[in-house]
Amino acid sequence: MKRIFIYKIVKIVQPLFLSLLLTHKVCADIYIYIDRNGNQHFSQRKVNEKYRLLLRSETNENPGSFKNWKEKSYSNIKIPNSKTLQRRYHSLIVQAADKYNLEPEFIHAVITAESSYQRKAVSTAGAKGLMQLMPVTAKRFGVNDPFDPKQSIHAGALYLNKLLKEFKSKKLALAAYNAGEGTVRRYNRKIPPYPETQNYVSKVMNFYRYYKENM
Repeated sequence: MKRIFIYKIVKIVQPLFLSLLLTHKVCADIYIYIDRNGNQHFSQRKVNEKYRLLLRSETNENPGSFKNWKEKSYSNIKIPNSKTLQRRYHSLIVQAADKYNLEPEFIHAVITAESSYQRKAVSTAGAKGLMQLMPVTAKRFGVNDPFDPKQSIHAGALYLNKLLKEFKSKKLALAAYNAGEGTVRRYNRKIPPYPETQNYVSKVMNFYRYYKENM
């Protein structure tokens, strides 16, 4: 669940930051904090322990502290060739789907995009596990170990259930899962105009349609 959106330093919002970020070199480390309402706060420094490194400056030679297992554009995420991991977690996915009134294929699609079934996946933003839960989200849904498949799947499914109830569509729920529900609300309950989020929603929906026909 990585998030690269509007840049907020302390209380100053810079709406043009995203376009600059996509077209220029990053000249400062970028940290992110997502509060319990889904609002995102950005800073050039680690204000407190709630802030996680999102992007490292190209002028900073120190390596990042997180394993960046996938590209931010989501363009390189594909259906896994092997179904071994899908089968391994399928029963947990079905349990969560039944409990939270979701389709198993939808949860499979989210996991494919988020972690490609790698239960120990960690993003540069600090999202962890199969469902790539951010620390604040994991805490919100009572997750003690984000790398535990059952905890991750159930928390992610519960979150998707809540997002679907609020936004009334899979695409908007996915946009909120990726960008934060506060971001979707700010854009009048439409998919935010961020390439990452738009690519993410498209990818997951394609995976969902594929799994509906082939699983």
